[in-house]
Amino acid sequence: MRHRPDRLFLLTGGVQGLAFSWGLPAMVWWVVDLRLSPFRLAVLGTALVLSILVTETPTGVVADLYSRKYSVVAAYVVMGTAMALGPVTELFGVLVIWQVLWGVGWTLQSGAATAWMTDEIAHHASHSHRSAAVMPVEPSTPGDDAGAEDGGAAGSDPSRQVDGLIVRHAVFRAVGVMVGLVAATALGAWSVRGSMAVMGLLSIAAAGYLAVTMPEAGFESPRRRGGSAPRPARTSAWRDAITLWKRGARLVRRSPSLLAVTLSAAVAAGAWEANDRLSALRLFELGLTELDGREAVLFFGAAWFVMSALAIPMMTWLRRHLERSQADQRSARRDAFLLARFLVVAAAGALALALSPWFTVALIGWAILDVAGETAYSLTEAMANRHADSSVRATVVSFVGQSQAVGEVSIGLALGTVAQIVSVPFSLAIAAALFAVSAAPAAAVGWRPAASEE
Repeated sequence: MRHRPDRLFLLTGGVQGLAFSWGLPAMVWWVVDLRLSPFRLAVLGTALVLSILVTETPTGVVADLYSRKYSVVAAYVVMGTAMALGPVTELFGVLVIWQVLWGVGWTLQSGAATAWMTDEIAHHASHSHRSAAVMPVEPSTPGDDAGAEDGGAAGSDPSRQVDGLIVRHAVFRAVGVMVGLVAATALGAWSVRGSMAVMGLLSIAAAGYLAVTMPEAGFESPRRRGGSAPRPARTSAWRDAITLWKRGARLVRRSPSLLAVTLSAAVAAGAWEANDRLSALRLFELGLTELDGREAVLFFGAAWFVMSALAIPMMTWLRRHLERSQADQRSARRDAFLLARFLVVAAAGALALALSPWFTVALIGWAILDVAGETAYSLTEAMANRHADSSVRATVVSFVGQSQAVGEVSIGLALGTVAQIVSVPFSLAIAAALFAVSAAPAAAVGWRPAASEE
């Protein structure tokens, strides 16, 4: 396992899913047991994404300067600590602090894991005689002979292999969510708060395993490069960080595809934040008011498990789509159109959740929104990674995460306030409209002439 960065990257997807599944007992505890208002739920979400907004780019720069591997390891230690300590008190102010800590942990791995994997794949590809012995190319799934059909291009072209791994990472994240949901549901039947604590400890244990097994042969820290450099040169870490940040910003600004991804991510994330915090409350009001905390854990655990299972075939299809395409102008336009379509589908699901008076229809809309949103997220990450230069890859991917945080902070809290003052359905209807709006930048790049893409 130590010499297989592809498998370790997929494992980080499973651990990421495990961290996501912590949201099940947390959401039930907040909504059913603590009866938090829509505004307080929005405040928790805003605290989370505000910490992401503040730390996303700095942590991406730190990963680019020092170590992608240990940035990922630290991420799951920090997130696991927040998850384990989250249920120790009902004081709202302390709940906000744990959300902030979780957000900081998330930013430590959000761009670093993909950048680490990309550099490790490139390193092994550049040492083909070692790569053949250490990391043999295998079909992604049993019976998947796409590589044989095109002469093994998928395995020999590192960029195509990376695109496929990014989507397979999302599949493993869905599997991790499913496994975590089973564990959280079983533990939640015993204790909702105990379930939250155990999930945090599992995240910390996973961080220890990654610290031992992850290699980092494809990355050379700029701070360590040229070990014989004079000591004064080693005092310019802040200047190096600013330089990397500017390079990442310049790349995003000059690439129509990256700019479209960033703009779409910002608007869609604001809509997603509102749905993430209010959808459970909406379903609870429609037909779950008689459930206690343990019964609610069972219901939402089953619902999230089914949605994660539905996302897997969509991720498999997306992986094959990306592996068939090259990182060129035509594929950038096709991917932009595809992203726009997924966001429109998410808008339709969000609208059904917001306006349907029937519980079953609202539940189906929630499932459509979740699957389309997860697929759009994976496509967004693949597009950002494909157009980013290696030296600033973690920084650029973090830029997309930061744009999402901007949307979540600026839109999420506003929609939470609307839900508190007007109604939850009205707030969710606005979020559905924003999903449709978020498709516009991606669609514009899809219509843009190929020659205009730099």
